[in-house]
Amino acid sequence: MSVKGIESLDLSYNKFHLGEIPKWATSSPIIYSLKLARCGIKLRSEDWKPSQTYFYDFIDLSENEISGSAFGLLNKTDYLVGFWASRNKLKFNLESLRIVERLMYLDLSRNVVFGKVPNGVSKLEKLNVSYNRLCGKLPVTNFSASAFLGNDCLCGSPLAACKSVA
Repeated sequence: MSVKGIESLDLSYNKFHLGEIPKWATSSPIIYSLKLARCGIKLRSEDWKPSQTYFYDFIDLSENEISGSAFGLLNKTDYLVGFWASRNKLKFNLESLRIVERLMYLDLSRNVVFGKVPNGVSKLEKLNVSYNRLCGKLPVTNFSASAFLGNDCLCGSPLAACKSVA
């Protein structure tokens, strides 16, 4: 089944228990907004192969059971403005993420994301990477401490100062 002309699809917070992202939901060549928060999706992100990723503006996959890396998807979407994937099982090195010029909103909270927070996040309007496994000194940003809480070895403003090694 192919669906032509879906520009925006929001099935969030329902009782569908989709299991996977339906192929018909991502078969439109002009889909801009895909919101499937808490839809009972259980898959490895690498196994999701939408027909087009280039034109996505907004993707919300929060509160599902998506594992693997969001790296491949995020690094293929030049027009992405917002990506929400909190409360999943995503596991990848955040340093490898290419922060595209248009990206303004990024929520990867409560996953298993590791590595350092890249300098590129300072361009974002909103960021939440709390409760992951991030480590190291934070780049200079205007975000509050709540954006970074629950990462035991992050340091630097707005969190506690980094300990100097003598």
